[in-house]
Amino acid sequence: MGRRMNFTPRLPTIIVALALVLIGMLGTFGGLLPNIAGLGSEALGAWALIAGGAVMLLGMVFEGI
Repeated sequence: MGRRMNFTPRLPTIIVALALVLIGMLGTFGGLLPNIAGLGSEALGAWALIAGGAVMLLGMVFEGI
């Protein structure tokens, strides 16, 4: 067969993604993050959720991340 197309993310990748998702939840639904660089708490939380999802996807696609 060919090369594997997906991998299991490593523990550090999962921890970073989980931290970003928790920050995203606090900002988006709790409004608990400060305004940074003109972004409100909700926008900052949404970006953290997107970044957390991207980190997990990168961990599944690329081996060793």
